[in-house]
Amino acid sequence: MPNFTPTDFLRDLHISSRVGIFAIIFAIIFSAAMIGVLSRPLFFLASFWPANALLLGLILRFPQLRGIETWLGAFAGFMVADLSTGSYFLLAFSLTLANLLEVLSAVMLFQLFQLNYRKYNQGLTFFYILLIVTVSSAVSALIAIMTVPNLPNSFIDNQHLLIELCMWWTAEIQNNVLILPLVLSFPSWLVVRNFIQRFKEIEVQWHDFLPLLGVILSTVVAMNFGGPGALTFPIAALIWAALRYGFFSLSIINFAVCMVLFYSIILALPEMNAIDYLHTSTSTRIGLFMLAISSMTVCLISSNRKYLFEEILFNVQHDSLTKCLSRHYFMQSASQAIDSIRNDATLMMIDIDHFKRINDEFGHQSGDQALQHFVKSTKTMLRQKDLFGRLGGEEFAILLLNTDLNAARQIGARIQDNLKKHPLDITDNQSITIKISIGLTNIPQAEAYRSLDFWISQADQALYQAKSEGRNQIRVANQT
Repeated sequence: MPNFTPTDFLRDLHISSRVGIFAIIFAIIFSAAMIGVLSRPLFFLASFWPANALLLGLILRFPQLRGIETWLGAFAGFMVADLSTGSYFLLAFSLTLANLLEVLSAVMLFQLFQLNYRKYNQGLTFFYILLIVTVSSAVSALIAIMTVPNLPNSFIDNQHLLIELCMWWTAEIQNNVLILPLVLSFPSWLVVRNFIQRFKEIEVQWHDFLPLLGVILSTVVAMNFGGPGALTFPIAALIWAALRYGFFSLSIINFAVCMVLFYSIILALPEMNAIDYLHTSTSTRIGLFMLAISSMTVCLISSNRKYLFEEILFNVQHDSLTKCLSRHYFMQSASQAIDSIRNDATLMMIDIDHFKRINDEFGHQSGDQALQHFVKSTKTMLRQKDLFGRLGGEEFAILLLNTDLNAARQIGARIQDNLKKHPLDITDNQSITIKISIGLTNIPQAEAYRSLDFWISQADQALYQAKSEGRNQIRVANQT
Protein backbone atom coordinates (compact mmCIF):
# COMPACT_ATOMS: atom_id res chain seq x y z
CA MET A 1 0.00 0.00 0.00
CA PRO A 2 2.56 2.47 -0.98
CA ASN A 3 2.39 6.34 -1.21
CA PHE A 4 3.54 5.96 -5.11
CA THR A 5 2.16 4.71 -8.41
CA PRO A 6 3.66 1.24 -9.08
CA THR A 7 5.04 0.39 -12.48
CA ASP A 8 3.17 -2.40 -14.16
CA PHE A 9 5.55 -5.34 -14.00
CA LEU A 10 3.67 -7.25 -16.68
CA ARG A 11 4.18 -4.37 -19.06
CA ASP A 12 7.85 -4.21 -18.08
CA LEU A 13 8.16 -7.89 -18.97
CA HIS A 14 6.24 -7.34 -22.23
CA ILE A 15 3.71 -10.03 -21.31
CA SER A 16 0.31 -9.13 -22.70
CA SER A 17 -1.13 -12.30 -24.22
CA ARG A 18 -3.87 -14.19 -22.44
CA VAL A 19 -1.85 -17.38 -22.59
CA GLY A 20 1.07 -15.65 -20.91
CA ILE A 21 -1.13 -14.28 -18.13
CA PHE A 22 -2.75 -17.71 -17.65
CA ALA A 23 0.67 -19.35 -17.36
CA ILE A 24 2.00 -16.77 -14.87
CA ILE A 25 -1.07 -16.93 -12.63
CA PHE A 26 -1.08 -20.72 -12.76
CA ALA A 27 2.57 -20.90 -11.73
CA ILE A 28 2.14 -18.37 -8.90
CA ILE A 29 -1.04 -19.89 -7.47
CA PHE A 30 0.21 -23.48 -7.85
CA SER A 31 3.41 -22.62 -5.95
CA ALA A 32 1.55 -20.70 -3.23
CA ALA A 33 -1.06 -23.46 -2.88
CA MET A 34 1.65 -26.12 -2.57
CA ILE A 35 3.16 -24.13 0.30
CA GLY A 36 -0.26 -24.12 1.95
CA VAL A 37 -0.91 -27.82 1.36
CA LEU A 38 2.48 -28.75 2.81
CA SER A 39 1.73 -26.64 5.92
CA ARG A 40 -1.53 -28.53 6.54
CA PRO A 41 -1.46 -30.59 9.74
CA LEU A 42 -3.00 -34.05 9.54
CA PHE A 43 -6.81 -33.78 9.42
CA PHE A 44 -6.74 -29.98 9.76
CA LEU A 45 -6.89 -26.91 7.57
CA ALA A 46 -3.61 -25.45 6.31
CA SER A 47 -1.86 -23.41 8.97
CA PHE A 48 -0.57 -21.00 6.31
CA TRP A 49 -2.37 -20.38 3.00
CA PRO A 50 -0.83 -17.47 1.04
CA ALA A 51 -2.51 -18.16 -2.33
CA ASN A 52 -5.77 -16.22 -1.82
CA ALA A 53 -4.16 -13.04 -0.53
CA LEU A 54 -1.50 -13.24 -3.23
CA LEU A 55 -4.11 -13.54 -6.00
CA LEU A 56 -6.16 -10.67 -4.58
CA GLY A 57 -3.10 -8.45 -4.33
CA LEU A 58 -2.08 -9.12 -7.93
CA ILE A 59 -5.58 -8.40 -9.27
CA LEU A 60 -5.85 -5.16 -7.28
CA ARG A 61 -2.42 -3.93 -8.26
CA PHE A 62 -2.64 -4.89 -11.93
CA PRO A 63 -6.14 -4.24 -13.32
CA GLN A 64 -5.39 -6.06 -16.59
CA LEU A 65 -5.37 -9.30 -14.58
CA ARG A 66 -9.14 -9.15 -14.09
CA GLY A 67 -9.83 -11.12 -17.27
CA ILE A 68 -11.10 -14.69 -17.53
CA GLU A 69 -7.59 -16.01 -18.15
CA THR A 70 -6.57 -14.98 -14.62
CA TRP A 71 -9.44 -16.85 -13.00
CA LEU A 72 -8.85 -19.92 -15.16
CA GLY A 73 -5.14 -19.87 -14.30
CA ALA A 74 -5.94 -19.57 -10.58
CA PHE A 75 -8.54 -22.37 -10.80
CA ALA A 76 -6.04 -24.64 -12.51
CA GLY A 77 -3.33 -23.77 -10.00
CA PHE A 78 -5.56 -24.59 -7.00
CA MET A 79 -6.86 -27.82 -8.50
CA VAL A 80 -3.50 -29.18 -9.65
CA ALA A 81 -1.88 -28.43 -6.29
CA ASP A 82 -4.62 -30.28 -4.38
CA LEU A 83 -4.92 -33.21 -6.77
CA SER A 84 -1.17 -33.73 -7.01
CA THR A 85 -0.92 -34.07 -3.22
CA GLY A 86 -3.51 -36.82 -2.86
CA SER A 87 -6.82 -34.99 -2.65
CA TYR A 88 -9.76 -36.24 -4.70
CA PHE A 89 -11.66 -34.20 -7.27
CA LEU A 90 -14.82 -33.16 -5.35
CA LEU A 91 -12.86 -32.08 -2.27
CA ALA A 92 -10.33 -30.16 -4.37
CA PHE A 93 -13.16 -28.54 -6.35
CA SER A 94 -14.99 -27.43 -3.17
CA LEU A 95 -11.87 -25.95 -1.64
CA THR A 96 -10.99 -24.19 -4.91
CA LEU A 97 -14.51 -22.76 -5.13
CA ALA A 98 -14.23 -21.35 -1.60
CA ASN A 99 -10.82 -19.84 -2.34
CA LEU A 100 -11.85 -18.21 -5.61
CA LEU A 101 -15.10 -16.82 -4.19
CA GLU A 102 -13.11 -15.17 -1.40
CA VAL A 103 -10.98 -13.31 -3.93
CA LEU A 104 -13.93 -12.57 -6.23
CA SER A 105 -16.05 -11.14 -3.40
CA ALA A 106 -13.16 -8.92 -2.29
CA VAL A 107 -12.62 -7.61 -5.84
CA MET A 108 -16.36 -6.92 -6.20
CA LEU A 109 -16.43 -5.01 -2.89
CA PHE A 110 -13.43 -2.93 -3.95
CA GLN A 111 -15.25 -2.05 -7.17
CA LEU A 112 -18.60 -1.47 -5.44
CA PHE A 113 -17.14 1.05 -3.00
CA GLN A 114 -14.68 2.41 -5.61
CA LEU A 115 -11.85 1.92 -3.15
CA ASN A 116 -8.37 2.74 -4.40
CA TYR A 117 -5.78 0.86 -2.38
CA ARG A 118 -3.11 3.41 -3.41
CA LYS A 119 -4.89 5.96 -1.20
CA TYR A 120 -4.44 3.78 1.86
CA ASN A 121 -3.23 6.74 3.90
CA GLN A 122 -6.25 8.93 3.18
CA GLY A 123 -9.14 8.96 5.61
CA LEU A 124 -10.34 5.51 6.65
CA THR A 125 -9.26 3.71 3.46
CA PHE A 126 -6.89 1.37 5.32
CA PHE A 127 -9.65 0.25 7.67
CA TYR A 128 -12.10 -0.19 4.80
CA ILE A 129 -9.56 -2.51 3.19
CA LEU A 130 -9.37 -4.50 6.44
CA LEU A 131 -13.16 -4.64 6.58
CA ILE A 132 -13.37 -5.93 3.00
CA VAL A 133 -10.86 -8.74 3.56
CA THR A 134 -12.67 -9.63 6.78
CA VAL A 135 -15.96 -9.98 4.91
CA SER A 136 -14.42 -11.85 1.97
CA SER A 137 -12.66 -14.22 4.37
CA ALA A 138 -16.01 -14.91 6.03
CA VAL A 139 -17.52 -15.67 2.61
CA SER A 140 -14.92 -18.34 1.86
CA ALA A 141 -15.23 -19.79 5.37
CA LEU A 142 -19.03 -20.10 5.07
CA ILE A 143 -18.81 -21.74 1.64
CA ALA A 144 -16.20 -24.21 2.87
CA ILE A 145 -18.21 -25.09 5.97
CA MET A 146 -21.38 -25.63 3.93
CA THR A 147 -19.73 -27.91 1.37
CA VAL A 148 -16.57 -29.63 2.59
CA PRO A 149 -18.02 -31.42 5.70
CA ASN A 150 -20.61 -33.15 3.51
CA LEU A 151 -17.94 -34.81 1.38
CA PRO A 152 -16.51 -38.25 2.19
CA ASN A 153 -13.18 -38.36 4.02
CA SER A 154 -13.46 -34.65 4.85
CA PHE A 155 -10.98 -33.10 7.28
CA ILE A 156 -13.66 -30.68 8.59
CA ASP A 157 -15.65 -32.12 11.48
CA ASN A 158 -19.46 -31.83 11.26
CA GLN A 159 -19.70 -31.72 15.04
CA HIS A 160 -17.60 -28.57 15.48
CA LEU A 161 -18.58 -26.42 12.52
CA LEU A 162 -18.47 -23.14 14.43
CA ILE A 163 -14.91 -23.74 15.59
CA GLU A 164 -13.87 -24.82 12.08
CA LEU A 165 -15.56 -21.72 10.65
CA CYS A 166 -13.66 -19.45 13.05
CA MET A 167 -10.38 -21.19 12.28
CA TRP A 168 -10.80 -20.78 8.51
CA TRP A 169 -11.98 -17.20 8.92
CA THR A 170 -9.18 -16.05 11.23
CA ALA A 171 -6.57 -17.89 9.16
CA GLU A 172 -7.63 -16.04 6.01
CA ILE A 173 -7.77 -12.68 7.80
CA GLN A 174 -4.23 -13.28 9.07
CA ASN A 175 -3.03 -14.29 5.60
CA ASN A 176 -4.54 -11.14 4.08
CA VAL A 177 -3.18 -8.85 6.79
CA LEU A 178 0.34 -10.24 6.37
CA ILE A 179 0.56 -10.85 2.62
CA LEU A 180 -1.69 -8.23 0.99
CA PRO A 181 0.42 -5.24 2.19
CA LEU A 182 3.55 -6.97 0.84
CA VAL A 183 2.05 -7.43 -2.61
CA LEU A 184 0.45 -4.00 -2.86
CA SER A 185 3.44 -2.06 -1.55
CA PHE A 186 6.15 -4.09 -3.27
CA PRO A 187 8.39 -1.58 -5.10
CA SER A 188 8.17 -1.43 -8.87
CA TRP A 189 11.17 -2.34 -11.00
CA LEU A 190 11.74 1.35 -11.68
CA VAL A 191 11.93 2.11 -7.96
CA VAL A 192 14.25 -0.85 -7.37
CA ARG A 193 16.51 0.20 -10.25
CA ASN A 194 16.74 3.77 -8.97
CA PHE A 195 17.50 2.48 -5.49
CA ILE A 196 20.33 0.30 -6.82
CA GLN A 197 21.76 3.23 -8.78
CA ARG A 198 21.67 5.51 -5.73
CA PHE A 199 22.71 2.85 -3.23
CA LYS A 200 26.24 4.20 -2.76
CA GLU A 201 24.87 7.70 -2.11
CA ILE A 202 22.52 6.56 0.67
CA GLU A 203 23.87 7.39 4.09
CA VAL A 204 22.91 4.72 6.61
CA GLN A 205 23.59 5.35 10.30
CA TRP A 206 24.11 2.55 12.78
CA HIS A 207 21.14 3.70 14.85
CA ASP A 208 18.85 3.10 11.87
CA PHE A 209 19.13 -0.62 12.64
CA LEU A 210 18.18 -0.31 16.31
CA PRO A 211 14.41 -0.78 15.80
CA LEU A 212 15.05 -3.89 13.70
CA LEU A 213 17.45 -5.20 16.33
CA GLY A 214 14.81 -4.58 18.98
CA VAL A 215 12.24 -6.54 16.98
CA ILE A 216 14.63 -9.47 16.54
CA LEU A 217 15.62 -9.60 20.21
CA SER A 218 12.04 -9.30 21.49
CA THR A 219 10.88 -12.02 19.08
CA VAL A 220 13.67 -14.36 20.22
CA VAL A 221 12.69 -13.73 23.86
CA ALA A 222 9.04 -14.43 23.03
CA MET A 223 9.99 -17.70 21.30
CA ASN A 224 11.99 -18.91 24.28
CA PHE A 225 9.80 -17.56 27.05
CA GLY A 226 6.52 -18.97 25.72
CA GLY A 227 3.16 -18.69 27.41
CA PRO A 228 0.05 -16.68 26.43
CA GLY A 229 1.78 -13.37 27.04
CA ALA A 230 4.55 -14.06 24.55
CA LEU A 231 2.60 -12.38 21.74
CA THR A 232 2.90 -9.02 23.49
CA PHE A 233 6.70 -9.06 23.78
CA PRO A 234 7.48 -7.51 20.35
CA ILE A 235 4.81 -4.77 20.58
CA ALA A 236 7.13 -1.97 21.71
CA ALA A 237 9.81 -2.84 19.16
CA LEU A 238 7.23 -3.08 16.35
CA ILE A 239 5.84 0.34 17.24
CA TRP A 240 9.40 1.70 17.21
CA ALA A 241 9.95 0.16 13.78
CA ALA A 242 6.62 1.59 12.58
CA LEU A 243 7.80 5.08 13.52
CA ARG A 244 11.17 4.72 11.78
CA TYR A 245 10.60 2.57 8.68
CA GLY A 246 8.41 2.76 5.60
CA PHE A 247 5.25 0.73 5.06
CA PHE A 248 6.84 -1.94 2.85
CA SER A 249 9.73 -2.49 5.25
CA LEU A 250 7.31 -2.76 8.15
CA SER A 251 5.19 -5.26 6.18
CA ILE A 252 8.23 -7.51 5.79
CA ILE A 253 8.98 -7.24 9.52
CA ASN A 254 5.35 -7.96 10.45
CA PHE A 255 5.25 -11.01 8.20
CA ALA A 256 8.47 -12.46 9.64
CA VAL A 257 7.52 -11.80 13.28
CA CYS A 258 4.01 -13.23 12.99
CA MET A 259 5.12 -16.34 11.13
CA VAL A 260 7.93 -17.06 13.58
CA LEU A 261 5.73 -16.49 16.63
CA PHE A 262 2.83 -18.54 15.29
CA TYR A 263 4.89 -21.63 14.55
CA SER A 264 7.01 -21.33 17.68
CA ILE A 265 3.88 -21.14 19.84
CA ILE A 266 1.99 -23.92 18.05
CA LEU A 267 4.95 -26.30 17.89
CA ALA A 268 5.76 -25.72 21.55
CA LEU A 269 2.26 -26.73 22.66
CA PRO A 270 1.90 -30.05 24.45
CA GLU A 271 -0.14 -32.85 22.93
CA MET A 272 -3.81 -31.81 22.83
CA ASN A 273 -7.05 -32.96 21.33
CA ALA A 274 -8.50 -31.49 18.14
CA ILE A 275 -10.84 -29.03 19.86
CA ASP A 276 -8.09 -27.57 22.04
CA TYR A 277 -5.82 -27.26 19.02
CA LEU A 278 -8.49 -25.39 17.05
CA HIS A 279 -9.16 -23.04 19.96
CA THR A 280 -5.48 -22.33 20.58
CA SER A 281 -4.51 -21.79 16.94
CA THR A 282 -7.51 -19.53 16.34
CA SER A 283 -6.74 -17.45 19.43
CA THR A 284 -3.08 -17.18 18.43
CA ARG A 285 -3.99 -15.99 14.93
CA ILE A 286 -6.32 -13.30 16.29
CA GLY A 287 -3.57 -12.02 18.56
CA LEU A 288 -1.02 -11.99 15.75
CA PHE A 289 -3.05 -10.13 13.15
CA MET A 290 -4.11 -7.59 15.79
CA LEU A 291 -0.40 -7.15 16.53
CA ALA A 292 0.29 -6.56 12.82
CA ILE A 293 -2.65 -4.18 12.39
CA SER A 294 -1.54 -2.11 15.38
CA SER A 295 1.96 -1.52 14.04
CA MET A 296 0.67 -0.79 10.51
CA THR A 297 -1.79 1.76 11.90
CA VAL A 298 1.01 3.53 13.76
CA CYS A 299 3.13 3.48 10.60
CA LEU A 300 0.32 5.06 8.56
CA ILE A 301 -0.28 7.79 11.14
CA SER A 302 3.44 8.51 11.37
CA SER A 303 3.81 8.58 7.56
CA ASN A 304 0.83 10.93 7.25
CA ARG A 305 2.26 13.34 9.80
CA LYS A 306 5.67 13.26 8.10
CA TYR A 307 4.09 13.83 4.68
CA LEU A 308 1.96 16.74 5.89
CA PHE A 309 4.93 18.32 7.66
CA GLU A 310 7.10 18.05 4.54
CA GLU A 311 4.30 19.47 2.40
CA ILE A 312 3.78 22.43 4.72
CA LEU A 313 7.52 23.02 4.96
CA PHE A 314 7.86 22.93 1.15
CA ASN A 315 5.01 25.42 0.72
CA VAL A 316 6.59 27.76 3.26
CA GLN A 317 10.01 27.59 1.63
CA HIS A 318 8.91 27.79 -2.01
CA ASP A 319 7.05 30.20 -4.21
CA SER A 320 3.53 28.88 -4.82
CA LEU A 321 3.55 29.62 -8.57
CA THR A 322 7.06 28.81 -9.78
CA LYS A 323 8.19 26.37 -7.04
CA CYS A 324 11.59 28.03 -6.74
CA LEU A 325 12.58 29.39 -3.31
CA SER A 326 10.35 32.03 -1.76
CA ARG A 327 11.79 35.48 -1.09
CA HIS A 328 11.96 34.92 2.67
CA TYR A 329 13.60 31.51 2.46
CA PHE A 330 16.04 32.60 -0.26
CA MET A 331 17.16 35.60 1.82
CA GLN A 332 17.56 33.40 4.89
CA SER A 333 19.42 30.61 3.09
CA ALA A 334 21.62 32.96 1.06
CA SER A 335 22.64 34.91 4.17
CA GLN A 336 23.66 31.71 5.94
CA ALA A 337 25.53 30.48 2.86
CA ILE A 338 27.47 33.73 2.46
CA ASP A 339 28.45 33.71 6.13
CA SER A 340 30.07 30.30 5.69
CA ILE A 341 31.60 30.51 2.20
CA ARG A 342 35.19 29.34 1.81
CA ASN A 343 35.62 30.46 -1.80
CA ASP A 344 34.27 33.31 -3.88
CA ALA A 345 30.60 33.23 -4.78
CA THR A 346 28.53 35.17 -7.30
CA LEU A 347 25.09 36.68 -6.88
CA MET A 348 22.96 36.87 -10.02
CA MET A 349 19.91 39.15 -10.27
CA ILE A 350 17.53 38.37 -13.16
CA ASP A 351 14.60 40.30 -14.56
CA ILE A 352 12.32 39.02 -17.35
CA ASP A 353 12.31 41.61 -20.13
CA HIS A 354 9.00 43.21 -21.15
CA PHE A 355 7.03 41.00 -18.80
CA LYS A 356 4.17 43.51 -18.61
CA ARG A 357 3.82 43.26 -22.39
CA ILE A 358 3.34 39.49 -22.08
CA ASN A 359 0.53 40.03 -19.58
CA ASP A 360 -1.09 42.75 -21.70
CA GLU A 361 -0.91 40.91 -25.03
CA PHE A 362 -1.52 37.31 -23.96
CA GLY A 363 -3.22 37.61 -20.55
CA HIS A 364 -2.14 37.02 -16.99
CA GLN A 365 -2.46 33.25 -17.33
CA SER A 366 0.17 33.33 -20.07
CA GLY A 367 2.27 35.55 -17.83
CA ASP A 368 2.10 32.89 -15.10
CA GLN A 369 3.10 30.26 -17.66
CA ALA A 370 6.04 32.43 -18.73
CA LEU A 371 7.29 32.62 -15.14
CA GLN A 372 6.96 28.85 -14.72
CA HIS A 373 8.66 28.21 -18.06
CA PHE A 374 11.55 30.49 -17.14
CA VAL A 375 12.08 28.78 -13.78
CA LYS A 376 11.86 25.28 -15.23
CA SER A 377 14.34 26.15 -17.98
CA THR A 378 16.75 27.90 -15.62
CA LYS A 379 16.82 25.04 -13.11
CA THR A 380 18.28 22.76 -15.76
CA MET A 381 21.32 25.06 -15.94
CA LEU A 382 21.99 25.11 -12.19
CA ARG A 383 23.62 22.77 -9.71
CA GLN A 384 21.76 21.29 -6.78
CA LYS A 385 23.70 23.43 -4.30
CA ASP A 386 22.86 26.73 -6.06
CA LEU A 387 20.11 28.84 -4.45
CA PHE A 388 17.39 30.05 -6.82
CA GLY A 389 14.59 32.26 -5.53
CA ARG A 390 11.82 34.58 -6.67
CA LEU A 391 12.14 37.98 -5.02
CA GLY A 392 8.89 39.31 -6.42
CA GLY A 393 6.98 39.70 -9.68
CA GLU A 394 9.32 38.88 -12.55
CA GLU A 395 12.52 39.43 -10.51
CA PHE A 396 14.65 36.46 -9.46
CA ALA A 397 17.98 35.89 -7.72
CA ILE A 398 20.54 33.08 -7.91
CA LEU A 399 23.43 32.55 -5.52
CA LEU A 400 26.17 30.56 -7.25
CA LEU A 401 28.47 29.10 -4.62
CA ASN A 402 32.16 28.49 -5.39
CA THR A 403 31.71 30.32 -8.69
CA ASP A 404 33.74 33.25 -9.98
CA LEU A 405 32.46 35.97 -12.31
CA ASN A 406 33.68 34.35 -15.51
CA ALA A 407 31.94 31.07 -14.72
CA ALA A 408 28.81 32.95 -13.62
CA ARG A 409 28.76 34.91 -16.87
CA GLN A 410 28.90 31.62 -18.81
CA ILE A 411 26.04 30.20 -16.76
CA GLY A 412 23.98 33.33 -17.42
CA ALA A 413 24.69 33.07 -21.16
CA ARG A 414 23.60 29.41 -21.15
CA ILE A 415 20.37 30.35 -19.39
CA GLN A 416 19.64 32.98 -22.04
CA ASP A 417 20.55 30.61 -24.86
CA ASN A 418 18.36 27.81 -23.45
CA LEU A 419 15.37 30.17 -23.27
CA LYS A 420 16.01 31.21 -26.86
CA LYS A 421 16.16 27.61 -28.05
CA HIS A 422 13.00 26.62 -26.16
CA PRO A 423 10.28 29.27 -26.54
CA LEU A 424 7.02 29.01 -24.60
CA ASP A 425 4.13 27.75 -26.72
CA ILE A 426 1.00 29.78 -25.96
CA THR A 427 -1.20 28.24 -28.65
CA ASP A 428 -0.59 25.97 -31.63
CA ASN A 429 0.35 29.01 -33.69
CA GLN A 430 1.81 31.36 -31.06
CA SER A 431 4.93 31.17 -28.95
CA ILE A 432 6.94 33.52 -26.76
CA THR A 433 10.71 33.70 -26.62
CA ILE A 434 11.51 34.80 -23.10
CA LYS A 435 14.43 37.20 -22.79
CA ILE A 436 16.13 38.18 -19.56
CA SER A 437 18.50 40.82 -18.24
CA ILE A 438 21.14 39.72 -15.75
CA GLY A 439 23.21 41.60 -13.19
CA LEU A 440 26.21 39.95 -11.53
CA THR A 441 28.25 40.76 -8.49
CA ASN A 442 31.20 38.87 -7.09
CA ILE A 443 31.20 38.00 -3.38
CA PRO A 444 34.82 37.53 -2.26
CA GLN A 445 35.40 35.25 0.68
CA ALA A 446 37.30 38.08 2.36
CA GLU A 447 34.18 40.29 2.30
CA ALA A 448 31.67 37.69 3.41
CA TYR A 449 30.98 39.81 6.48
CA ARG A 450 28.86 42.20 4.40
CA SER A 451 25.10 41.73 4.51
CA LEU A 452 23.09 40.09 1.76
CA ASP A 453 21.24 43.37 1.21
CA PHE A 454 24.55 44.96 0.23
CA TRP A 455 25.26 42.31 -2.40
CA ILE A 456 21.71 42.49 -3.75
CA SER A 457 22.13 46.24 -4.10
CA GLN A 458 25.35 45.70 -6.03
CA ALA A 459 23.79 43.13 -8.38
CA ASP A 460 20.72 45.35 -8.80
CA GLN A 461 22.89 48.16 -10.11
CA ALA A 462 24.36 45.80 -12.71
CA LEU A 463 20.87 44.61 -13.62
CA TYR A 464 19.67 48.20 -14.07
CA GLN A 465 22.64 48.81 -16.35
CA ALA A 466 21.77 45.73 -18.44
CA LYS A 467 18.19 46.90 -18.85
CA SER A 468 19.15 50.47 -19.67
CA GLU A 469 21.56 49.27 -22.38
CA GLY A 470 18.89 47.47 -24.36
CA ARG A 471 17.90 44.47 -22.20
CA ASN A 472 18.76 40.82 -22.83
CA GLN A 473 22.24 41.70 -21.55
CA ILE A 474 24.60 40.48 -18.84
CA ARG A 475 26.42 43.14 -16.83
CA VAL A 476 28.80 42.97 -13.88
CA ALA A 477 28.66 45.39 -10.96
CA ASN A 478 31.50 47.87 -10.58
CA GLN A 479 33.04 46.98 -7.25
CA THR A 480 35.58 48.99 -5.35
